[in-house]
Amino acid sequence: MDRNNLVRIRRAVSAARSVAHQYLIPIHNPRVLDHANHVVLHLVPSAVVAKVSLSIDAAAWEKSATEVAVGHHLMRVGAPVVAPCSDLPAGPHASGGCVITFWRYHDHDPGAEACGRFMAEVLEQVHCALANYEGPVHSFLERRVRRTGEILAQAPSETALPARDRDFLRDEYGSILSRLSDRTFEYRTLHGDPHRGNFLISPSGYRLIDFESVCAGPREWDISALSGNGAGVFSMDEELLMTLRRLRSVCVAVWCGMRSARSNALQNTARMHLELLRNAA
Repeated sequence: MDRNNLVRIRRAVSAARSVAHQYLIPIHNPRVLDHANHVVLHLVPSAVVAKVSLSIDAAAWEKSATEVAVGHHLMRVGAPVVAPCSDLPAGPHASGGCVITFWRYHDHDPGAEACGRFMAEVLEQVHCALANYEGPVHSFLERRVRRTGEILAQAPSETALPARDRDFLRDEYGSILSRLSDRTFEYRTLHGDPHRGNFLISPSGYRLIDFESVCAGPREWDISALSGNGAGVFSMDEELLMTLRRLRSVCVAVWCGMRSARSNALQNTARMHLELLRNAA
């Protein structure tokens, strides 16, 4: 692990430990579960997971607050998700220039082979549960999609993307949004980013995590993150799904490409989505 990642993780551990100690949560040996975007820590020996954003700006705070609110709603209706922690206030909390939220720990086998149908069925249950969520959510075209366009409008030196890749992705982005401009959508509340990494798999079943990208849009936006087109669980507009799959690949290639120095997984994911787009083109 490079020095920058070590510094990020140490900041996150310090921030999480500071808040947890206020509520007498024991932490003997924090275990890093993920550090690609946020730093996610299992606060061993407690059954508490800290999700730490290393930014404390208004957008990070709003995302964290929305994620906790959605988590409480889904927990109350019994959806197959990881719930906010009950051992201490779930947050968001501010400490050390970070935003921290707390979640229940669940066993997970990251190497388990995922069943596309099981993931689709869990997502369908979550969609049904989100239908009654009354909190405000942004359109799927805002935030990440819009921010992707803003990044692609910058010079390559400012995006950390090679010029050739940036130009290709910018052209794809413009073409896709032009195609979508003539479409009307049936909006519903969505997870926003239900890719394989956001499913926990254990003997007790599948659980969906990471609701910071919750948004409103057509269900095809969520399905575009699943392999196998939802395994026959959903009825859908196939043409719209294909277009949104391309849009998601552009977003993922940009976001993972910009952060590729943090991990080989991000680098490989960015490369995979670029290849998908180039092959389709």
